[in-house]
Amino acid sequence: KSLVELQGKGGMIRGYINPAHYLHADNRKPFGIVDAIKLEVLKNDVLEYLKNRLQEQLQDKYSDEYIQKLRITRIEVNITLPCVGKATPSSMVHLFDMALDRTKVYRKRKKGSKCEKENMGIVYEREHYHVLKLYDKFDDFEKQRIPLEKNIFRMEIAFIDKTLNALFGEDGRTIENILSSKSLDILCREYKRVLEEELIEQQIKPYLKNCVTTLYESLIWSDSGKEISDTVMRYKEIIVDIECFRRALHRWYKKRQEKDPTVKDRTDEIIYKYRKKELGLPEDVLKTLKAFHIAAG
Repeated sequence: KSLVELQGKGGMIRGYINPAHYLHADNRKPFGIVDAIKLEVLKNDVLEYLKNRLQEQLQDKYSDEYIQKLRITRIEVNITLPCVGKATPSSMVHLFDMALDRTKVYRKRKKGSKCEKENMGIVYEREHYHVLKLYDKFDDFEKQRIPLEKNIFRMEIAFIDKTLNALFGEDGRTIENILSSKSLDILCREYKRVLEEELIEQQIKPYLKNCVTTLYESLIWSDSGKEISDTVMRYKEIIVDIECFRRALHRWYKKRQEKDPTVKDRTDEIIYKYRKKELGLPEDVLKTLKAFHIAAG
């Protein structure tokens, strides 16, 4: 795997650096804080490589100014973890697809099925700030014939433009400055901030609240005598975790008990029943999200 790629086109010099490949043959294990001590050697090797290649290509037109003017335009930071319990990469993608607006979802045919498809990844962009990429890492490595356990999910945030300027200043976006333990710490903290504040607090929590309310209102207003099955049939897509359905049922039974104290809360019994039906209601998705939140530090 390449550590550095360099390309000249249309009067522009563009490059790519993958620090993980400096330590490993692939990027199953990301470059992390514990590897920061090796950044100094990596930085020197990268700068030396860039200088040699540019001298080779530009010859007498080469100047050290080209190296000094190179600016980082995109930095990708990720956490890669196995899904918890019964959660799958497909159900994780579905959570973010439903919680975020204007997403691009990638799907493929399910193995062993001629009709069904499953989610493989999702891309969401906050223009000029960051690009969120979530995907099934097992599927990614399977294409490359690299062994990896199943149900591995990667949550990647690519920081761009305004975020990089805010973190490092326009003059601080140099290779020499970015490839440092201090900058690595700054990037990890920004990853955590985006995950907590922009994704979980501003997007996912409001969605979960709205999901439970929608399910509850469906249970309240249905007069078919099949409130529960009608609700599941009508709103199955918005149930990103069976826990949402559980919360709505508890709320519904509590409302009914206000009018009739003899009504028993049968939520656990109903959840068990729908699990047995194997309707594909996602489970342990929120537990997996929590695992990523904890891993962010």
